[in-house]
Amino acid sequence: MYPNPRQHQGSALVVAIFVIVVIFGLLLAMSRILLSSSESVVYEVLGTRALLAAQSGLELAATQLFPLEQETAGCSAVSAQFLLAGSGLSNCRVRLSCSASEPLDTGTNQGQLFLLQSIGECRSQADWSVPCQHGELCASRAVQMEVGF
Repeated sequence: MYPNPRQHQGSALVVAIFVIVVIFGLLLAMSRILLSSSESVVYEVLGTRALLAAQSGLELAATQLFPLEQETAGCSAVSAQFLLAGSGLSNCRVRLSCSASEPLDTGTNQGQLFLLQSIGECRSQADWSVPCQHGELCASRAVQMEVGF
């Protein structure tokens, strides 16, 4: 009436291996989710740093273009590129460009418009002699501003 216990020997081993495989699959899926989440946070941080570097570049270009208590310097005074230092913007650089419009006659005096463009780039390594390569974390942001007097 009762089944022979010898016939069911080893069935618990099959169930245990199945449970181990399922748990391993769940752990693998969770680790992939965690990895992609942390990578997206790193890209977000690099993107924010690149945006702040680009905005800092615009501010620097504006101070070079319009020095205090002096005449307007013109686009030739704006630096083309510089590297940033400090704990927040290390491994970041800024590339600037400036273009001037034709002088404007506003009726009372003449003015001029300048278009300042700034590209902030940040990366995980400090070697700017080579372009960003596969596997390296890089981000860049571009901003522009039109100023005049």
